[in-house]
Amino acid sequence: MTVTLQDVSMITALPIEGKPLCMSTDSEGWRQQMEALIGMSPQEPKVEDGGKKDRVPAGAPFTWIAANFAHCPEDADDEVIQRYARVYMWYVISRTIFADSTGKNAPCMWLKALTVFDNKFSWGSAALAYLYRQVINC
Repeated sequence: MTVTLQDVSMITALPIEGKPLCMSTDSEGWRQQMEALIGMSPQEPKVEDGGKKDRVPAGAPFTWIAANFAHCPEDADDEVIQRYARVYMWYVISRTIFADSTGKNAPCMWLKALTVFDNKFSWGSAALAYLYRQVINC
C-alpha cells in the first residue's frame, strides 16, 4: 500500500492539476534571493579566530522566521502584507508538507516557489514526489 496522488489531494486540498512545480535546487546566492523576496535574510555565522566556517543550509531557521515575521504591522501596505503572507506560507509548507529530518530550517527553494501568488502549480504532485524521495533516502 502507498500514498497516491488522489490521497494527497483529499488530505491536503492542494491542487494536483496545473503547472509542474519544477525549480532549481541550486543554492548559489540564496541570501540575496531571500533579501529580494522578503526584505531580509539570516545573518551569516561568525567565524572565530580564523577557524573553519560551518556549512550553513540554504534557508532560514524556523526560530528566525518566527522572531522576524510573527506579527504583520497594522499599518502595512499591500506589498508588506504580501511579504508576510509569503513568509507564513513558506513556514507552513516547510513545517508540514515539505518537512525534512532536521526540523530546524525552511529551505529557500520553497520560498522561491511562492514568488507569484497566482501561479497554478500542482502542489499535490510536488508533495507526493517529495514524500517518495524522502522515503527512498531514509
